[in-house]
Amino acid sequence: MLKSINRYIINEYIKSLFVVIAVMLSIILLINLLDEFNFFKSKKDLKFIFFIIFTILKIPNLLINLFPFIILFGGIVFYLKIYNHNEVISLRVMGYSNIQIILIPALTSFIIGYIIVFLIVPFSSSMLRYYESLRSEYNETKNLVFVNETGIWILDKNEKEKNIIRIEKISKDFSVVNQITIYNYDSSNNFIKRIDATEGFIKDKNWQLNKVYIISTNKKNNNENYLNNYNYTSNVNISELKNVYKNTDTTSLLDINKEMAILEDKGYSTIDLRIRYQKLISFPIYLLAMSILSGLMIINLGKTSNYLKYGSYGVIISVMIYFLNDLSITIAKSGIISVDFSVWIPIFLIILINLVGITQVNAK
Repeated sequence: MLKSINRYIINEYIKSLFVVIAVMLSIILLINLLDEFNFFKSKKDLKFIFFIIFTILKIPNLLINLFPFIILFGGIVFYLKIYNHNEVISLRVMGYSNIQIILIPALTSFIIGYIIVFLIVPFSSSMLRYYESLRSEYNETKNLVFVNETGIWILDKNEKEKNIIRIEKISKDFSVVNQITIYNYDSSNNFIKRIDATEGFIKDKNWQLNKVYIISTNKKNNNENYLNNYNYTSNVNISELKNVYKNTDTTSLLDINKEMAILEDKGYSTIDLRIRYQKLISFPIYLLAMSILSGLMIINLGKTSNYLKYGSYGVIISVMIYFLNDLSITIAKSGIISVDFSVWIPIFLIILINLVGITQVNAK
């Protein structure tokens, strides 16, 4: 009997989550269609179906990022529904306490969190990587920087030519590069020359290369030159080099340690990936805490049928948590607190609020 009631509570809770997901999905779809249209509006040959495809590729990742707030609003919908239909009275007759009624959806959220991290995040990260690679093909002046086991690779291009640069390693302050190879092509992708250098110094967009070996080609023969110094002017900003992982959402928990090891080997900071790692491992606990918070809101603030009232509370809480997340990470990047700990600060605060709320629930 109790198992069937537990299943009923879980099913109703999941239905409430799907209602909120449907609303969020509609909003995300509209906003992203407008965003993609704004980016691709100059591409007159691009059909509307491509806007849909680009938007779909981003949606799973956006929903995952919003899922703690989906849990909050889904919980509000669920608890208001069971109170408005007097189902809580029936649950109390069956021997369920307020804490039990809250914990069943919370544990469900916890399990959903693990499913998302290990099954959905790898899928959404792959879709996001594919989206970014597709979008870059439509941006003629966009320079690309990525890192793998073979080195730091840079696509440095303008309207007249394109350079593919490989760097073995870069210094922590992004001023010195080692073992540089530059492949130079014209706008029609015809090979022009190859430049090899043992060392380079970067200042803004000016690269001063040392011990340089140049192989240039034309229709008749190949020319080789050895130079002690060579000045290379790049289109890539230092900020582009530094922000190789501008979007850490393209990594999943399964490959993040490997990515961090590669970045450290090439001289890059792994702060953003460490933050991403902590966000992923804390995600189930985050959902658990948000689910409990939604139940405590309804029980402690009054059981009314006013969805607008509690929706407004939910919005205020979501905004506060969002800015607290950003603030704690910003403080961590400045070196005041640990980067790893910064992700947990909002979660610990929610848990603390929940503990206070639970003591009040026990008193009722």
